[in-house]
Amino acid sequence: MLSRMFVGPPRDADPLADWADVMRLFGLPMPLASPAPVLGGWSHSVWRVETAAGVYGIKEMREGPGSWWIEQLSSATAFEREAWRSRAINMAEPIPVAGSPALLGRLDVGGAHRWYRCHRWVDGEPCLEDDPDVGRSAQVGEIVAELSRLNMQNGTTADRLAWNALEAYDDTVAEARARGFQWAAALAALKPQVERLHDECAELARRAIPMWMSHRDLDPKNSAVRADGALVLFDWDNAGPRLFESELLDAAISFAGSQVNADCFAATLDAYRRAGGRALTFEHAASPIVADGFGWIMLNAWRSLGHRDATPEQQRFAGTMVKHLADAWPADADRIRAIAAGITPL
Repeated sequence: MLSRMFVGPPRDADPLADWADVMRLFGLPMPLASPAPVLGGWSHSVWRVETAAGVYGIKEMREGPGSWWIEQLSSATAFEREAWRSRAINMAEPIPVAGSPALLGRLDVGGAHRWYRCHRWVDGEPCLEDDPDVGRSAQVGEIVAELSRLNMQNGTTADRLAWNALEAYDDTVAEARARGFQWAAALAALKPQVERLHDECAELARRAIPMWMSHRDLDPKNSAVRADGALVLFDWDNAGPRLFESELLDAAISFAGSQVNADCFAATLDAYRRAGGRALTFEHAASPIVADGFGWIMLNAWRSLGHRDATPEQQRFAGTMVKHLADAWPADADRIRAIAAGITPL
C-alpha cells in the first residue's frame, strides 16, 4: 500500500463503522494509534493501521449501483486470490474476513452500510511521482506475463465489453445541460469521438475475441518499489476481463511517463516477450484503453450529477474532473491508437 500519492478528492477522516467493528471484521486487534488516511485515489478511502499483529491497509468502499458492482468486485477478489496463491507476483497480501475465505466484508451502520477490504502493509516508495525508469518498466512487462499465465478466460468481446458509458452518453449530456452544469459543453463536444469509439467496440463485439481476467489498473498510482528494488502491485478491485494486448499496452504507456519514453515503453514489451507471456497481436489493443478513459469521464459525470454515493463536496470535485478529463481525452485516444498501430505482434 502507498502512503504518499497525489492529493485526491475530499474524503472522510474515519470509516463509517467504528474501528472496533472494522478490526473485528478481519480478526485483528485494535489500532495502536489513530489510523492515518492514505492520500490518493478517488473512489474509496484507505487508512494505514498499525496494530500489535502488524501494519495493514484498510479500505472502505461505497457501494456502486446495481448488482453488477458486487458481482464485478467478487470476480476481482477471486482473481486477486489466484494471483496471490501463484506467488509469482509481488503484491500486498490480501487478508480475508475472519472465519471466511472472503476478501470483502460488509458492515451495517444504522440505515447505511459500507464494504471493507484489508491487506498487509508493504513498505515501498510510490511510483506515481517518480521519473520513468527502464528497469521498473521491465518489471512491469514481467508482471503482465505472469498475469497472462494465470490463464483465466472470462467471456469474449461479444459479451464482456462494458457498454454502459457509451449507451448513457446522450442522456447524461442532456441531463447536464438541463441542470446547467458547466462541464456539459465539454462532454457534449466529445460526440464525434464517442461515435467512433462506439463503432470500434461494435467491431470488437462482432469478432468475439476471447477476454482474460487481468488487473486492468496497472499503473504508477497502484505500485511502489520496495527497498530491494522489486516493484509491488496494489489495488486489484478493478480486475476483470480484458484483451491482454490492451493490458500490456496500457501498462507500458503508463510507466513510460507523460511523454512516453521510448526506452521504457520498449523495455516493458521486451520483458513481456522474454518472460514467455501469451502471444499477442495489437490490432484491437487501443479501443479498450480508449473506452476505459471515456468510462472514467462518465463516472465522474454521474458522480457530479448525484447518481453515485458521493458527498456534496465530492460531487463538486467530480465536476472539475469531468472538464479536465474531457479536454484531454481526444488527444490521449489518438496517441494510444497511434502507438498501438506501430507495435508488431509479440
